[in-house]
Order: sequence, then structure tokens, then C-alpha cells
Amino acid sequence: MKKVLQPLICCGWLFFLGINTLVAQNFPNPLPIPYRIDSDTIRMEIDEVMHNFNPNGDTLNEMVRSFAFNLPDSMGRPGQNTLLGPSLVWRFGRQVHTEIINNLSEPTTTHWHGAHVPQYADGGPHQRINADSTWKIDFEVMDKSATMWYHPHLMGTTYEHVQMGLSGMLYVEDPPDGDDDSILVKLHKILPVEYGVNDFPLIVQTKKLFTDTCGSGELEIFEGGFKKEYIYVTNGVMNPYLEVPDEMVRFRLLNGDAKWSMSYGVGDLAYESPETFQMIATDAGYMDSTYQMEQILVSPGERVEILMDLRGRVGDTIYVHNVARDIRKGTAGAVGFKGAKIDPLTPLVRLIVTDKDAPRSPIISFPLPLHPLETPEITVHTKGRLKTFHQDKFPTAEDPTVIVDTMFNIIRDSSGACVKKFKKTNVPSLYNIDRILMNMMTVNDTVLLDSTEVWTIDNQTDISHPFHIHDIHFFVTEIVDSFGTVFTPQDDTLHHIFRGPKDNVLVEPKWKLSFATTFSDFGTAIHPMNSYMYHCHILPHEDRGMMGQFVVWDGSGMDSMTTSTVNPIIATSPLRVYPNPASNTLNLEGTSQRPSQVRVFDLQGRTLKMVQLPPFDGVQRLDVGDLPIGMVFVEWISDEQRAMAKVLISR
Repeated sequence: MKKVLQPLICCGWLFFLGINTLVAQNFPNPLPIPYRIDSDTIRMEIDEVMHNFNPNGDTLNEMVRSFAFNLPDSMGRPGQNTLLGPSLVWRFGRQVHTEIINNLSEPTTTHWHGAHVPQYADGGPHQRINADSTWKIDFEVMDKSATMWYHPHLMGTTYEHVQMGLSGMLYVEDPPDGDDDSILVKLHKILPVEYGVNDFPLIVQTKKLFTDTCGSGELEIFEGGFKKEYIYVTNGVMNPYLEVPDEMVRFRLLNGDAKWSMSYGVGDLAYESPETFQMIATDAGYMDSTYQMEQILVSPGERVEILMDLRGRVGDTIYVHNVARDIRKGTAGAVGFKGAKIDPLTPLVRLIVTDKDAPRSPIISFPLPLHPLETPEITVHTKGRLKTFHQDKFPTAEDPTVIVDTMFNIIRDSSGACVKKFKKTNVPSLYNIDRILMNMMTVNDTVLLDSTEVWTIDNQTDISHPFHIHDIHFFVTEIVDSFGTVFTPQDDTLHHIFRGPKDNVLVEPKWKLSFATTFSDFGTAIHPMNSYMYHCHILPHEDRGMMGQFVVWDGSGMDSMTTSTVNPIIATSPLRVYPNPASNTLNLEGTSQRPSQVRVFDLQGRTLKMVQLPPFDGVQRLDVGDLPIGMVFVEWISDEQRAMAKVLISR
């Protein structure tokens, strides 16, 4: 394999391109600003293209096979992207029609990360876009001003497709003359909003490049894990510079990386004189106030928005850095994490302050009040839900006729008989949620439409995991760290976690992080095809099963089994459940040619019991003696069929 770290001697300076120790570094590439699409009708193609990560540099100045989102020629394409995609603009209250055309030779999806959309429009693993096919969706924009993004989310290939280049920014805007939220209208008038003039997207990622010595002999993007010899890229290029006006400037920072958290700071090249900036927004919208900060830790999938006051600074040069030396141990991206060669300090973008024309800012001082927090009301009746991160051994089987039963740590043959028990030393150790791996035919959680819940994420592993949940935005209410210290919104620390709406949050080792949210829309019947995801946003963890799914249940489906009109469910089964009421044993009578699963949950959607069943024809007995007295729902799902019944447990 050809090493990508090559020394370059120029003008008396020694430069190393990569993450090895940096004495100094030139920035020869203008920062690409993705073109902006502001339309209620969006058609994009997913293309295989060729990209140059260092077009004006002296090393790695080669074309590399990559993926990108592009507008079709018929849409008046302003130029072909060779990495990433255009910045899309959604406007609150407008109806959006989108078509995604997959020109790749393999399936993918397009997920609107952070968006509050119906499950059929979410773009998760259930909304598969096959090769040479088109995904068409229509929905109303229900989000308000926020910075979001879009990327693939196909089960098992999310990491690969993001690494190959499929990502893009998503700007959600309130109409500047709208009357739905007067505060947002006012903020739109006083904050920098001129795209590419005083409002800039910064999408930061890492890539590993290598020469394919066994095939084409050309430079390739490495699609697997890596610990060294990789590059940082911003908006698709390494070592970029950006000319900015001597005015108030807004940066929308997206950590679009597949693995590493980054701690953003601003200052001189050596970061000996750090500068402060004003943080104004988290993932899903504005904070309650501006907060002066010197660094901000951003995990994969998270977004932050910051302001810098550059008035009177024509001629200054400033650098946006990843200050990895200040990332706490145990977080992917920290110096020395799991043996990775991570430089303590990496300049990402060189900012050159010029006298370019830009709108004059009316802001004269900070802090500046922004948007009141809309934290859901929490009462003694608010349902709590616990999700626990673990690292466990899971069996695997190469034989396609063998069924892996992760719940009982055994494998079964096609008749359901136990083949053998695995020794834990012989099976892979995988990060997971609640000691199970993702199964697309399993609904892990059922939440009630219009309910407010408090979720607690208990990270029992030795590393940090960024937790992302689809559909909703949440507000962090409490953190208990590894020392037992309790942090709440009343504290002056951790502003970036507590003081704005989130959909993605880093849960550090041994933390218990709680958040409140309301599931206010898009209720359906209970079925896997109606699910939203929650998962770790370290993409290799997600692809290997550190993910679950939930349904927002509107109470329907008990009789007709009908779900959304967009995604009708698989045919239901005439499964008979008796006796009803039941005391200690419940009989399930029916037929299944494949292994199946029974889940019992209560009226609030809490899972009480989950059992894996082998193929059967006749009666299967289910022990319910450990269930509480009261009404429960029994859901039975196989790959081909589904049934659900309401049962009273009484003794």
C-alpha cells in the first residue's frame, strides 16, 4: 500500500500532508461552497464520479473515484459535484416534492438527518432506493429554522456510502415575512443569512486514500476502518482557504465524519492565541441566547452554528482548528484513541479577512437573546424509557440455513433445533443497545402519539457514542457523569448540550444522559415498515447493529392491520391467541415456515417480554406468569406474516 503522507519542502518550510506532526502547512485550495437549491421541487441524482481532494496541492493531486449528489441536466445543473451535494433549502409550512434517482450499481437511501417528517419519507433503511430506480416523496416541512443534513442510511453500507462522498447540507428557513414565529422573523433580519457571503457551510470529514495495487493502480477512497494515514477535508478538499468579509460572519459547522468527534477552535496557526466566538444554534435550531465559547466539541452527525465578529480586521488570517488534544480520553477523535495516530492540533480552514462587500450587522453587543427553549412539560406521569449501551459477544453463522439467535447466544438450524452453543471467546464483540442487535423486522419500542417521554441513555461502555434519534427533536434535561456529578440546564457549563434543541448528542463513557421529547405527529399502526431509527452515529457501529427502531402508535391496527397508505404492510396471519384472559400461560396457534418473534408490550408501548420462536405448525406456549396484571398487546412477527392481539392478564 502506498503511503499518503509525503514531505514537501517549499520556501524553507517542511510540510506534511496528513495528521502527522504539523510544523506549518500551506492552504492552496479555495474552499468550495456547494451550490444552493431553493425550490419546493427537488430532483437529485446519485452519481459515481471522479474527485480531486487536493487540486492545487503538490501531493495527492489525483482524481479519485467517488460518489456525489447532482441535479439532472434537465434541472439546469449549475455544475457537477464530484463529492457531497448541493445545499438544499426547505421552508417551513411548504409542501416539498423530492425525487432521488440512484445511478449507482447498488442500492442506497437518502435520509434527512434531523428532519421531522413522516416515516415513509425519512429515508432510513426501510426506504431503499435500488440501482437505476427513483424514490419519490411528498411532505410538508414541519421544522423551523435549523441546519440539518442528508446522507445515505442503508443497513450495512452507511459507512461506505458516506465515506465515498454522499452527504449534503440542508437549510431549513422560516419565511422572512411569515407570521408563524415573530422571533424567528426578527432573527432572520439581524443575523447573517447571505449564503456564501456572510453565511458559510463547513462540512468537515476525514478520508483515507490509498493506491489500489491489486486492481486499477489508481488512488482510491478506503472504505474500511482506519487508524492512521488519513486526511481532513472541509467541503471536500484538504487545506482550503476562504476569504471572508470584515463583518459579522456566520459558520454552520457539520461534523460529517463517519467516526471522529472534533473540538472546534479558532485562532492563529499554532493556536497559541485562541479566539472566542458566539454559539447561536445546536442541531435543530437556535439556542435561548448567544454563548461566548473558545471551543466546542462536536460529535459525528452534530451541527453547531457560530458567529465571529470580524469588523475592523481586514488583512487578518485566522484558522479554524480541530483541537484534538482537548478531547477527553475515551472519545473517538481524542489523541491516542484506540491506537489511532491523531494529531493534537489540526488546522482545517484558513480564513482571510478582506474588505469584501457584505451586509452590515446591526448587532452591537453580546450576549444576544435568541429563541426561548420549548422544553416539553415533565410531570410525575411522564413515561421514562431506558436505553443502555453495551459491548457484548454475538454469534455469527456463515451457513445461510442457520439462524442466529442473539437473545440466547445460540444458533439454530432451519428446523429451530439448537446447533451448538458459542463460547464467548469465539464470537465477535460488538457495541449494541439493550444487548440486542438491529433487526429490521423488530419494533424495539412503541411510543404513543402525542405523548411526552423522558429517555435516559446509559452508556456502560468504555468509549463515547453519539446518540441520534429520527423524527423528533429533544432537550437534554440531566447528565450524570462517570463520577456521579449531576449536571442540569441550570448549570453554566455544557451550554452546547443543554441550551438548544437536539437530535444528536455525545454520551461519554459511564454517563447517564436524559432528554425530554414529545411524539406529536405521524402516528401509524405498529409495524416495522412504519419505524423510525435510533442509533449510534459512529457509522461502523450503526452498520454492525448498534441501532433500534420505534413506532409512533396512533392506536390503530388492532382490527384492520392497516398502516400508512404509502407503505402497506405485509399480509397478516390468522394466528389465534388463547385463553383470554390469561394467567400464567398463553397459547399461540398458527403456522410459520420461518423463525419468528413474539413481543408483549403494555398500553404505554413499553416492551415487557420478547421471545424468539422456531418455525412451527400448531401451538406454541408462552409463559406470561412474570407479566404484571392488566391489559397487554401481543405482537407476533415473522419475515412473511404479522398478527397482533389484545390480552388481559389476570390471576
